[in-house]
Formats: sequence, structure tokens, C-alpha cells
Amino acid sequence: MKLYEYEAKNIFKDAGIPVPLSTLATSPEQVHDIVKELNGPAVLKPQTLTKQRGKAGLIGFADSPKEAVRLSLALFGKRHEGERIDTILVEENVKVAGELFVGIAVDYAKDQPVILGSPNGGVEIETLALEKLDLIRKMPIRVSRGLGEEEALALAKFVGKHISETHKEEWLAKLQRILLSFYEIFRSYDCELAEINPLGLRNDFSFVALDGAMVIDDEAQFRHPELVRCRAQTEESFKQEQAYKDKGWTYIQMEGDIGVLSSGAGITMAILDLINLRGGRAANFLDTAQMNRQGIFDAFQIFHNSKSIKVLLVNIFAGLNRCDELAEGIKDYVSAYQAPFPIVVRMVGNREKEGRAILEGIGITPISGLEESVDRAIAMVR
Repeated sequence: MKLYEYEAKNIFKDAGIPVPLSTLATSPEQVHDIVKELNGPAVLKPQTLTKQRGKAGLIGFADSPKEAVRLSLALFGKRHEGERIDTILVEENVKVAGELFVGIAVDYAKDQPVILGSPNGGVEIETLALEKLDLIRKMPIRVSRGLGEEEALALAKFVGKHISETHKEEWLAKLQRILLSFYEIFRSYDCELAEINPLGLRNDFSFVALDGAMVIDDEAQFRHPELVRCRAQTEESFKQEQAYKDKGWTYIQMEGDIGVLSSGAGITMAILDLINLRGGRAANFLDTAQMNRQGIFDAFQIFHNSKSIKVLLVNIFAGLNRCDELAEGIKDYVSAYQAPFPIVVRMVGNREKEGRAILEGIGITPISGLEESVDRAIAMVR
């Protein structure tokens, strides 16, 4: 779950990490009033989940409310990588003496977070890692212990190595506290990624987070309900997505014509691969996890009104669940609705014989082989 910049900065601020004065605007009139209240140069930053707004020419700098309104009129309604710009963060234009980078990411190969720092901020860290690796310091963090004060100070010294010797101890102490607070944010919000880029150095020996990013593990959303909201999608699709999550389903819309209903993310991915390898196109990814009679009936209704699905491929690989129970769910659907597409069922596992008998009773002959079922679905589409 990606957060918008303003959301990340609100979290930084609450944790004691300084951020610029800013207010969110949803109209040119609000932009005017905010800049007037700031009473100084302002930055207009469209709130999109896709970064690289500067490269796309979407960051505006205004010295007056009138200029800010002119810039905002060109930004509102514009699209950035498919996202429509509906909100703009209007922020004081902070002058800094230097820019640093700090970030934390999960290293899945090592199953632990890694904190990164660089004295060169405000640039793409991926490019820096390729071209100037000596300017990045990576430090693994033991989850059981967290980021210690000595580790934070060591990283602060590397990140702040170009800081003037005047009052350097004061600078480094503040940077150390920011790093410790930053890791606590990463930990407490179940982040997969968190960044401050750039972290600005002011001439008064203070720091300010000029930009921020956070990505929260989707599996931890239930621990942060205050952050679960519609982002970069329609309200309807957001509500639908939440309904799927409440059922323990993972649903992704795709552009093909073969609907896929399966249980288990791994085997569902295998089905999508087989469809692609054999020249077909999947219309969706639906992993229903543990499913029962009512569950499969509900799942069928997702596909019922689809305009793109020409064939529905159902994979029943029963272990803890039962083939006969799931077959009853399909029977319930066929009894209640006129299916707008043919149904191909691959069925293997617990109480398979009983499940087959139920499906044959409603005119569906199940298939045992996964590849055979995929081939059948593709042939029907053709």
C-alpha cells in the first residue's frame, strides 16, 4: 500500500522529523488562499503514487498567489503515468544548504531490513547505486534489536560527511535522532519501504524532510485502518477491492478473455503461465484461498456480469476443502443464473468422485489434468 507524499510527511511530523509547512489543495481557489497564507515562495507538488514528478515537469514554483493559481490550473486534471491529478500539496519553498538521502527497505534475500544513506540526496538512488556506489552506505538491521544508537551515529557520520566542521557534533546528533525516529516509523507502520529524499540541511543547523515515501505491507493493512483509503482508482473499484480482501481473496483485473477461478496463489500463477504459453489470454487473477460452497457461489457472481470473459476456467484442487461441497456451490450458481459463458472445471482431490457426480448432473464434465483443462478453455475461446 503506497502512501501519498503528504501522508508520509504527516507521519514524519508526528514522529518529530521536521517537514515544510504545507496544506493540501483540491482547487485553484484553495491554492491561492494557501500561498497567500504562506506569505512567501511556494512549491506546488501534485499528489500521485507514481514518482518522478519533477522529470515530468509537474512540480511548480510560485512567488505569488496569482502565479500559483496559473500553475495549478495547468496541473489539476492532468495525468501522470495514468493517475489523474486531483490534489496538490502546496508547500513553503524551503532553502537548504545541502541535500541528503536516507531510506529503509526490506531485503527479502536476507529476511531483514536494510537502512541506506547517502550524502548525495535529491537524485534517483537507483542511478547513484549504479554509477557511484561509494556514495551509498548500506547497513543491515537485526529485527530483534532494531537500529541502535551507535549504528545510527555511524550512518549519520557517513551521510553527513560533507557537513561543515562548524557545529558538526550538533548536526550529527540531530541526524542521529532523525535516523532513530525514521526506523521506528518503518517498524511501527510495517513498511516494505520508506524514504526521505531529499533530507535538506538548513543553515541554522536543522534538517527538513523535503520529500517522503512509504510503502506499507498489504498484509498489515488491518493494523493501520486509518490509512486504508481510495488511491489512484475509482471509488467503486476501491470498494470492490476491499470486499474481496474481507473475503480473503486476491483479485486482479487483466485484459484477456479467459476467466480464472482458483484456490492458492502459486497454482493460480501456474495457470496464468500455462494460458499464456499456449497462446491464450487470462481475464483476471483470482485467488480465493480457502473456499466453501457459499464462497464459490459468491466468486462466480464476480464473473457473471463481465463483458470480456468468453470462458471461465475453474481449478478445484481440494485438500482441506471438498470437491463435492465446491461442486454444490457451482450447482447453486447454475441453478440461480443463466451462465453467460461456458465453464471448464479441473477437479482433483478430497471427495473427487462425489464432486464429479454433482457436476455431471448439471452438464459439466470435470477434467483431471491441469494442462488439459487450460487447452480446453483456449479451444473454446477460439
